[in-house]
Formats: sequence, structure tokens, C-alpha cells
Amino acid sequence: MKVAVSTSKGGLDDNIFPNFGRCPSFTIVDTAEKEWAVRVMDNPGAGAGGGAGISAAQAVAESKADAVVTGSCGPNALAVLLASGIKVYLDAGNVKKAVESLLQGNLVPIDRPTAQRNAGLIREMSEGRGGRRR
Repeated sequence: MKVAVSTSKGGLDDNIFPNFGRCPSFTIVDTAEKEWAVRVMDNPGAGAGGGAGISAAQAVAESKADAVVTGSCGPNALAVLLASGIKVYLDAGNVKKAVESLLQGNLVPIDRPTAQRNAGLIREMSEGRGGRRR
């Protein structure tokens, strides 16, 4: 199984980055062999003005990952990942421990986004500082 984990610097000792689309890198872990093959890939969506999740998801799909482990995943990224046949799992903490948990069957795949687009705007509207006037 090839697993893409959202990370800051990358590697098995790094921690899971809390946001899929904006993570600086992905740690790609191929668990097919007893000694895991690990590589770090820059996230093309990390500095994008818009479409970060889609760009990140496309890069992960091109890496031929079977699964993603991340802290949260927005609707656009999730749609691209699921359409590519990639299962998405949520976890926090250490990359190596998360991949081990996945392999042991301790993580459950998600089918709904966990990060909302324009969360700041939604918060402002709920606080009465934006949006349409009635």
C-alpha cells in the first residue's frame, strides 16, 4: 500500500500537518516491503492563492497513492481523491505511528469533508460582520 501523509518537513519522524491542501509536503510511504520506502514530495498547492486542495489532490493521485492520512480535508480535495480511488483517513501526531495505525485497521476512511472552504468568511457571517444585509 502506498500512503501519502500531509507533513511539514516530511519523513516518518515528522508530524501530520493539520490541513491537506495547504501542507508544505507529503510523505509518501510505500509499505509493500518489510522496509518501507519513504520519499518526500513538495505540495504544489501549499502556496496557491486558490484551488490548493484540488492541486494537492491531483499531485497525490499522480503519485499513485492508495490512501491519504491528514488532519483535515476540504470538499474539493476530497472529491478529487475519492474520484481517483484514494481513501482518506484522519489522524494527528507522528507519521510513522499513523501509518502503523492505518495498516492495523485502526483508522476509518472518511466520505465527507472535514474542513470548510472560506471558514473565515463563514465565521464572520455568523458573528454578524459580513454577508448580505436583510
